Amino acid sequence: MSSIAESSYSQQPQPKSAWQLFQHLASGTLTPGLAWRNPAYRRKFMLRSLMTPFSTARLLASLTKQPQLLQLLQVQPGLPCRLHRPWLSVAMNRQQTLQALNWHYQTLQRQLPAALMNGYLSREGVTLLTLTGKDDRAFTLRLCADAFLDKEGEATLAFCDEQQTVLAEMTFTLCQVKGTPTLFIGGMQGAKAFVPHEAIQSATKACHGLFPKRLLVEAAMTLGSALAVEQIIAVSNSTHIYRSWRYRKKKEGKLLADYDSFWLSLGGERDSEGNFRLPLAMPRKPMEEIASKKRAEYRRRFTLLDSLIDQVNQATRR
Repeated sequence: MSSIAESSYSQQPQPKSAWQLFQHLASGTLTPGLAWRNPAYRRKFMLRSLMTPFSTARLLASLTKQPQLLQLLQVQPGLPCRLHRPWLSVAMNRQQTLQALNWHYQTLQRQLPAALMNGYLSREGVTLLTLTGKDDRAFTLRLCADAFLDKEGEATLAFCDEQQTVLAEMTFTLCQVKGTPTLFIGGMQGAKAFVPHEAIQSATKACHGLFPKRLLVEAAMTLGSALAVEQIIAVSNSTHIYRSWRYRKKKEGKLLADYDSFWLSLGGERDSEGNFRLPLAMPRKPMEEIASKKRAEYRRRFTLLDSLIDQVNQATRR
C-alpha cells in the first residue's frame, strides 16, 4: 500500500454514515493518501465496493463509529479497501476480516491510554520503550501503524538502533479467533537490504545475545498480556498473505523469512489451520541449570527483559 501512504492531514468534519464516507472517498472530497487523489484508484474502489456491497457497507459503517477516523485514515489510508484484497493470512475471509478489524480498533480504543493511542495513530508512531544495552547503547521499540505493511496487519512493532534504523519489524492484529481473544502476527520483517548485517550482529551483542526479532516477540507477548489476549497465533510459510492467490506471482521470491523455523525455535506449535500457536510468555531457564561461567551474562539478559516487560506494562497502564 506504499503509494497511498502520504498525504496532509485533513481537518474536515468526520463522515457520520457509511454512505457519506463512501461518497467522500469516491468523489475525492476525502483523500487520506496520495492514491485517493487518483480518479482511477477511486473508480476501482467504487467498482470493488459494488461487487461486495453489503460487507463494504458494514466496514464503512464501523469506521464512521471510530472517534479518531480521520487520524486513523491518515496512517492507514487503505483501510476502506481492506475487504477488497486478501489480508492477514490466506485463510481469512471477508466476514472474519471485518470482525477482526472491528475488534482490533475497538480493543485498542478501549484499553490503551489516550496518549499511547494518539501516538500509535501518528505518522512516526510512539516509542513504547527504550532498552539500554552494553556500552550504554540505546535501542527503541516503536508502536505504529505502517501502511507499507498493511497486508500483514494493523499494528507494527519496530526495533530501532541509536540512528533510528529499523532492525526488525513485526506486524499484528488483535482479533477473536473462534471466540478467543488473540494477538495474530501476520508478518515479521528483518532490516532493509541496505542495512549491513553487522548492524544486526552488533545490536544482538549489545543486548546480551538477544537478537532484535526475539525482543519483538517478547514485547508482543507482554503487550498481549496487558491487553488480556488468551492466545498468540502467527502465520507460517504456507499461510503468509504472500501465498494468497492475489500476491503469489507478484511476490514470488519476496518471502525471505523462514517463519516455520523461527516459531519452532520459540516453542511454537503448528495448528490445524497451518498457523503456529506461540506461548503467551517465553519460559526462562532456571539459573541453577546455567553453567556458572555464563550466569553473569544471563543475569544481564534477564535484567534487559525485565526492563522491557516493565516498560510495556507501564506504557499500557491506564
